Amino acid sequence: MPEQKTRSGYVLPETGKYNMPSVKTRGAALPRESKLLCGLLLCLIIIGVGIISQYGRTVYGSYQLDKMRRELILLEEERESLLIEVKSLSSLERIEAIAIHELGLQYPEDRQWLILSARGD
Repeated sequence: MPEQKTRSGYVLPETGKYNMPSVKTRGAALPRESKLLCGLLLCLIIIGVGIISQYGRTVYGSYQLDKMRRELILLEEERESLLIEVKSLSSLERIEAIAIHELGLQYPEDRQWLILSARGD
């Protein structure tokens, strides 16, 4: 069989002389395999979303817990300050000073005392 020459001097084989191997193309996956793959992918997506959702809930719960602890500390500090204020406001010296200076009360004199005696029958 004669060979064909080109302008550049290269020799090209005749057409049809060589049988080129055909490229085997794989057809679409079998329906069963395709469904199995889609189901597996869907399960992985659902599991991933569940894990991310659970992690989000955990982070949110941790944030809420931290917020409540800070609020508890503030409330305990306020309670302590209110207890100190109650003790200072209920001191007898303060009550006596208010009774004498603001209300105009005074100590009873001897003649204002009334002594009662109970008879034993």
